Amino acid sequence: MGADSEQTRRTILRAARDVIAECGYAAATFQQIATRAGVSRPTLHYYFGTREQVYETLLAELHSQVSACVAEAQERPQPRLQLIAFTAAIQRLCIDDPAAMRFLVAARVEQRRGPHRSVAAQRVIAAVHDFYTALVEAAQRSGELAPGAIGGVADMLASLFWGMGFHAGFVAEEGSASIVARQLLQLFDDGLLTSQIGAPVDA
Repeated sequence: MGADSEQTRRTILRAARDVIAECGYAAATFQQIATRAGVSRPTLHYYFGTREQVYETLLAELHSQVSACVAEAQERPQPRLQLIAFTAAIQRLCIDDPAAMRFLVAARVEQRRGPHRSVAAQRVIAAVHDFYTALVEAAQRSGELAPGAIGGVADMLASLFWGMGFHAGFVAEEGSASIVARQLLQLFDDGLLTSQIGAPVDA
């Protein structure tokens, strides 16, 4: 019974993740989640008392996934290698669990536009942005980036991340997200964060 109970819980969470990614948190209802999961409303309430509890559980799991990608990348010794490792880890996440990226992007949008502000969602978003900020700071210390470029470059890399996530989760046909990720990795490896700074860009 314990295994069946955990399976039901996982089914509910997967269904909730899909519904929230499709509709947004504000529009997702317990009835929609129960219907998608193939369970009754009383069964859903047995596992989760509120819709917010479902959302927070999903966000906590997502934070663990993203944090694992960050930790893997930060094991590398150089900013360029960290950037490549993080992109590769996110690529694997897209392949292994495409719904995770859909939910991640949906949570980012919801946090920006929706009336509901989640501390757990902000932790996930911060994990991404903090990684890029630390990476760019390291690149500046090593002379790969000019002084004063931290904010702009970190924002640019974060924008690429969210764009890739949106593409992989909502736009790409099966398999094409991997092609985009490989091309981005090639771009990083061919020049981004690899050369010593010469003249300023605006010189």
